[in-house]
Amino acid sequence: MNLQHFRHGAVVSREETTNKVPLEPESAGFLARLAESASVLEAVINKGYTNWIITFSGGKDSTTTLIVALETALRLSQIERIDVVYSDTRLEVPIIRQYALSFLEYITKSQRFANLPLKSHVLYPAIDESFWTCLLGKGYPPPHQRFRWCTRRLKIQPVANALMSFIQPNRTVILTGVRFSESQHRNARLHQSCRRGGECGQGLWFQYSSRHQVAYLAPIVDWKECDVWDFLQFYAPALGYPTKQLEESVYNGRDTRFGCWMCTVVRQDKAMEKITSRPQWSHLRPLLDFRQRVIELTRAIESRVLRSDGKPGRLTLEMRQRLLREVLELQTAVGMEIVSHDEIEAIRKYWEKEVS
Repeated sequence: MNLQHFRHGAVVSREETTNKVPLEPESAGFLARLAESASVLEAVINKGYTNWIITFSGGKDSTTTLIVALETALRLSQIERIDVVYSDTRLEVPIIRQYALSFLEYITKSQRFANLPLKSHVLYPAIDESFWTCLLGKGYPPPHQRFRWCTRRLKIQPVANALMSFIQPNRTVILTGVRFSESQHRNARLHQSCRRGGECGQGLWFQYSSRHQVAYLAPIVDWKECDVWDFLQFYAPALGYPTKQLEESVYNGRDTRFGCWMCTVVRQDKAMEKITSRPQWSHLRPLLDFRQRVIELTRAIESRVLRSDGKPGRLTLEMRQRLLREVLELQTAVGMEIVSHDEIEAIRKYWEKEVS
């Protein structure tokens, strides 16, 4: 696909966009970015990509991408299918998970989108691959930089499995919320993708996978953080989207980055520390404390089975049994399900295999 088709597509003018929705302030800088993103989405439709899959995490960037896509789809008649995919690891920070699920409920129930071929999907990891089954059943040590076993099992694989069932060859485009300048690591990955065949340009990042016959598009790749926040605080609420309080009530400020509340890869969970410092979320403090306790308990050599080479291997059965008891106590303390009944059954089956 030639980059020129995107750069010189039918761009929505700033005047047209401003006349549709009242904005505050009137000269909001994100309008130019919004016009570019709408133009890019129209261009991919003109190229035959009429089936859209939108990956949604509940974060500010994926929320913006989803809204931009829906608003563009409302103006066009060629869209054949829109699938919004949310991967619930069951370890999401409760406040962002709550927001994500409520946002999905809003778009699926709103009459505004009743005529769109829109479906939302909440995906979960397989029981045998869930975090608690791997940690407590199989005895995997908590994830760390050299053994980060969680991301593929909890998030990537469930989405990949679902996408394969949604994809229509050469008609499907997967929309993501990645942006340049989000982080140095993300920038490096985007530039690397461009060198491998992706296309970089004003207002887009596009790549085609010949293996899966599917396109990938990041329509807000050039948006700045302030553009995203202005869009969510002024433009989206004027259209009825429940994003007005996202910055203050969910993110607790613009410098928050969300991950799993049980993430043991990071040294310090700043997001959970900020959230649990607020009175309405202080009851979740035991989650933060438990994460640290697991790190400390499993760090001790006595908690691990030694391999034949003398190096620490999986967690001992005694340690896993102890941690399960503490997880169940934690559930009661915070009033939310942490480990499901199905996971507990899977965990106990792995234990039975060890002792039989």
